[in-house]
Amino acid sequence: MRFSKFLTSFLLLSMFLLIIVPDTAGQSRRSSKKNTELATRLWYGGGVGLGFQSFAGQSSFLFALFPMAGYKITDAISVGPRIGLSYQYLKVLGIDGRVYKFHPFEISGALFGRAKLFNPIFAHVEYEVANEKRPVSTASGTPVIGSNIENNFYIGAGYNSGGKFASEIYILYNVLENENTLDVPFVIRGGFTYNF
Repeated sequence: MRFSKFLTSFLLLSMFLLIIVPDTAGQSRRSSKKNTELATRLWYGGGVGLGFQSFAGQSSFLFALFPMAGYKITDAISVGPRIGLSYQYLKVLGIDGRVYKFHPFEISGALFGRAKLFNPIFAHVEYEVANEKRPVSTASGTPVIGSNIENNFYIGAGYNSGGKFASEIYILYNVLENENTLDVPFVIRGGFTYNF
């Protein structure tokens, strides 16, 4: 739990610094040139998630935002933080026949690396710590929301449409996915980038 709070704080601070640093440097020509260089090395992006599902006595609606910022080490390789914020509306049928409603909010933090392989294809690796919330049953059979810290390591590739403002889609495989879960290890993401 401490590590998750540390990682979340670190990622928020990193995002803040990546946004503020170009505006707070000195006024000389030399620092102006450095600011311009830093600004050209930064890129921003993000995605929106929307999901609906219904199965085995439960249904859910999900809305999520995934802002990210990258720093170009070279023209082809970049690294940076990504934050995930999601809201769920869950309905779960209890063994007593009542419908229980929950509204969990989840947060995740990640560090990623990207490499432009050849336009418009890129490789993506990412380590994520996620605070996942799911319905579980108490000893009496009443559903409640349980919280679990998940470590995920994704490897994959994607397509970026190119240009200053671009759209992208990519598929990732979670190599740390637990074999004893019903979760699918593949994740498909879509979003937009600026200056990637």
